[in-house]
Amino acid sequence: MKVLIMGCGRIGAEVAVQLWNEGHRVTVLETDMDGFVRLPERMLEGDGTTLVGDGMVEEDLILAGIREVDLFIAVDVRDSRNALAAQKAKHIFHVPQVICRIGDSARQETYSELGVTAVSPTQVTTRLILNAIEL
Repeated sequence: MKVLIMGCGRIGAEVAVQLWNEGHRVTVLETDMDGFVRLPERMLEGDGTTLVGDGMVEEDLILAGIREVDLFIAVDVRDSRNALAAQKAKHIFHVPQVICRIGDSARQETYSELGVTAVSPTQVTTRLILNAIEL
């Protein structure tokens, strides 16, 4: 599977590495070259691809290969950037599967209605903490 990940923070890097280790072709798009420091050297030297660019800019998405990907994942730290990039991936480039990280879980349903799978770390963490509580 061909995957394009926007954002190389802790989540983006971890997802990229795990998918790459599973044999998927992964491209990581990050606005800051320093963000790639989270990726292992073996990924940077192998067939993993990194590109400095902005996932909200259509030209950068095209350079990153969005027209050929099966999966687009937006995991920037800002919800608005993720939402815009995910909408472009889904509705302009017709990427089959689009996943968007959103910090504000109240917006999750809105994104789902737009055809984007929205994941809220806030909701996930809350659930894990509540499950870990021993009452």
